[in-house]
Amino acid sequence: MTAFTENDLKRLENLIINGQKAIETRLTSLENGQKAIETRLTSLENGQKAIENSVGEIKREIQVLEIGQTEIKVEIRTLDAKITGLNERVQLIEASVGKIPDLAEKIGEVKNWKQIGISIVTAFVGGVIGWLIRGK
Repeated sequence: MTAFTENDLKRLENLIINGQKAIETRLTSLENGQKAIETRLTSLENGQKAIENSVGEIKREIQVLEIGQTEIKVEIRTLDAKITGLNERVQLIEASVGKIPDLAEKIGEVKNWKQIGISIVTAFVGGVIGWLIRGK
């Protein structure tokens, strides 16, 4: 058997201590890496939550836009109905306006007949009065 000297034991002790330090350094490095990974995961989770919140907001805004679009469609239908009613009224007015010259002509004819009738009645009444005055 070989005898171990104190120098050999000291070297062995130094090797063991250096090995432990290397292991501790590596463990510390792994822990730091793990903390960095956990930080990144937390950051990713926060980013995911922010994205989910944004998606939720976008969905709410889309719903509001859809409601607004539905309201606009209803208003457009209402306006279309009003425009259709106005078109019908305009057509009636156009038809009435088209009859105005005919009506004016008929009124003119009626006025002429009235004038002629008044003249005849006046002449008749004047003749009767004149005949009565001469006859007495």
